[in-house]
Amino acid sequence: MSKKIILSAHYFPCIAYFAYLVKHPSALIDLGEHFTKQSYRNRCIIYTSNGPLTMSIPVIKKNNTPMKDVRIDTKEDWKTKHWRAISSAYSSSPFFEFYCDNLKTILFKDYTKLIDLNTSLLNHLCSELEIPKQFQLSETYIDSTDSETDLRGTLHPKKPILQTANFPRYIQTFETKHGFQKNLSILDLLFHEGPESKSYLIELLK
Repeated sequence: MSKKIILSAHYFPCIAYFAYLVKHPSALIDLGEHFTKQSYRNRCIIYTSNGPLTMSIPVIKKNNTPMKDVRIDTKEDWKTKHWRAISSAYSSSPFFEFYCDNLKTILFKDYTKLIDLNTSLLNHLCSELEIPKQFQLSETYIDSTDSETDLRGTLHPKKPILQTANFPRYIQTFETKHGFQKNLSILDLLFHEGPESKSYLIELLK
């Protein structure tokens, strides 16, 4: 039987994140863990004409702030900057026009807390990818057990890509300039592969 997985709440999560959601029958998303700087919790990586670009959400926090209490710093117009970067990167990709309007609507809603934005985007992306909503949110820190696979520290932009994943090539808009880029934000896969994205995710962790 497949183990239950423990995940953090990420901003436009990476491709591997969704591959795990597809593979495992149930998942726990830890909102009680402490916020970690320079992680996917408030950042994602997209593929622009200049190569991979990291986009970060400005946040207000104190030391050891639980994720459920991390607030978004609304003094900066980061949503407009992020959407301009996304549009510039993917407007010529095959499926951008198909997904962009609903995605923009979700992104530009008013959010006070980071987890509200992250979970709204996750719900929307799971719907677009036709992944059944199979995750539970925990506002208290989760102590992992032998029956669970803890991915909170594994899926991280500063750590090597998982050895179990091959990340087969798919056509990327700027591949001829910078080569194929693995495990970017799910946006990269969705805008390039569209309805075939779920098939890619299913194959990824076989």
